[in-house]
Order: sequence, then C-alpha cells, then structure tokens
Amino acid sequence: MGSCCSKSAANDEVKCPSVLRQETSKEVSDQALPEGVILTGGEKLHKEGLTGKGVRVAVIDSGIDQEHPGFRGQVKHKVWLRSGTPLEEDDHGTHVAGTIHLMAPDAELYDYRVFGRTGMGISAAIAKAIREATDSGCQVINMSLGGPFPTPSIKSAVEYAASKGVVMVCAAGNEGDNNPLTNEISYPAAYGECISVAAVSKKDGFPVAVFSNSNAQVDYAGIGVDVVSFKPGGGYQQMSGTSMASPHVAGLVACLMTNGKTNSNNIRETLNDISIDIGTEGMDNETGVGFATYLDEGAFDELLPRGASKPVKQLYSAVVG
Repeated sequence: MGSCCSKSAANDEVKCPSVLRQETSKEVSDQALPEGVILTGGEKLHKEGLTGKGVRVAVIDSGIDQEHPGFRGQVKHKVWLRSGTPLEEDDHGTHVAGTIHLMAPDAELYDYRVFGRTGMGISAAIAKAIREATDSGCQVINMSLGGPFPTPSIKSAVEYAASKGVVMVCAAGNEGDNNPLTNEISYPAAYGECISVAAVSKKDGFPVAVFSNSNAQVDYAGIGVDVVSFKPGGGYQQMSGTSMASPHVAGLVACLMTNGKTNSNNIRETLNDISIDIGTEGMDNETGVGFATYLDEGAFDELLPRGASKPVKQLYSAVVG
C-alpha cells in the first residue's frame, strides 16, 4: 500500500493513510454509480429524494480537486491548512470526496486540507479543521485518517463537534492483520463520539479486507476494496482502504439527513436499524453492527447474495445500464 501524502511530517501523531491504488478504465458519475454506492443504497436513496440536499459535509483530508467535472460545482468551501504538494500526488482527498458526492450528490462539500508538504502541524490542523467545520454549519465530517495514539487537541475538537450535534465518520484504520482476535486501534475512529467504519470487499460474502483494523470500537462496515472514484485532473482511479469505506457511510448519513429528515440524535439508531449483518453473526470486532446500507435484505441479496460466487461487477451493467 502506498502513502497518499509522502511529504507530510513524519513525526506527527496522525498520518495520511496508506491505500492501494490501481488504474481503471471505468468512469463513474451521478448517472453511472459505482458498485460500492449501489450496494450502500445510493440508487434507492436518490429515487426517494434522499440526495443530501441541505446537508454540509466536511472532508478533512489531503485536499479536493474542486474543478473535477464530476463534482458539478458541489465543493462549496475551501480551507487549506497545509499545502505545498500538488493534488496529483495528494490524490486521496479527491477520491474520498468523490465517493461522498456520488452517494449524496446534492450535499455541499467543505474541503479542509490537513496534509501536504508545508503548513501547521498535522494534528493541530485536524483539530482546527474539526472546529471550523463545526462552526461553519457542517452536519457531517468525514475523516479518512488516523494514528495509533490519542491526541488531546483532536479529542477536544471531537468533543466540541459532538456537543454541537455533528456526525463524525472515520476510517477504522489499515493496520489490520486479518485476525479478528487481535485489536488494532486508530484515532479518531476509536473515540466514542465518532463512527468507526471497517472495510469489506464487494464479492463472495463480503469478506473483511485483510488490512482492516478489528476492535470493539468498530461500528459498521462499508465497501473499501477496489473503489472507483474521482482522480485530480478530471480522471478516475481505483483505491482500496478503510479510507474508501468511510465516505460510503458518510454519504449515506448525509442522504438520511436530507432536509432535516434525520438528525444527529438518532442517526446511530437509524444506522443500526438499516445495517445488514454480514460475516460473524451479531455485533463483532470486524464489522460492528454490520454493513451500512439503505437496501433491505431482499434487495441487497438480490444484487449480491451474501454467499454469492458472482462478483457485483458482473452484475453492474445490468443494474445501471
């Protein structure tokens, strides 16, 4: 797995996550949704008018290429606390934001860049971004980032955001050893105020990704393997990591909160109600409550049965074509 931000400060507590990148010939858009978005219920949400309208989502990451045509002008606000590295290198944030947009196409995206060669300390930047996003009226914050140790400034900012009713969705971390009996912890995902999202594959029974952290703080699972989204410069790219699972859930939350339909006080209850159990029966350290999706079990299993041998990409053209 390669780092998204090779120029970031090496001694900072929180790191830009390592993800696996692959080139792809596939193009995705609001009209041609990727598999992960379909499995998370994107099509059904949009047909019911749940598109994230009226919701602001902060993407605290490595920066967004707001000129990518796929965003359709929905990147509304930009605060870069670190910079100095071209987005072609720091492509992680654009990919993450792309998934959120494809899940919640009418949500407004707020871009907080906290990785790059130069600028304030990364942990300080993340804490400042959380507070600024909260004060700017963002109802959802996605943080596809993390570190092995708690950071007082980030913890304080997380508590502040939570006190204001902000829903924070975080990547569970990519330090997993493929053993559910061991615990790999990443912060801020491990904070109780945050929703921690593990990564699963979109094939045969939704296996947990070998790199996905397992621990008692994991809340839900999302598609985090071979995820196609936007690439800086107008292209598309495939990435794998819990960084890719988190924005599926953040986008789902934004859709559920469309025009105030659901609020932060009951969002976890709603997610618990709609999530589908996968893998080990019941709550577990690998996938938490289960796979977060707006699809009911029948539609979910029809699209890709949890015991299927046929990968969803073979069904994709029939679903959206």
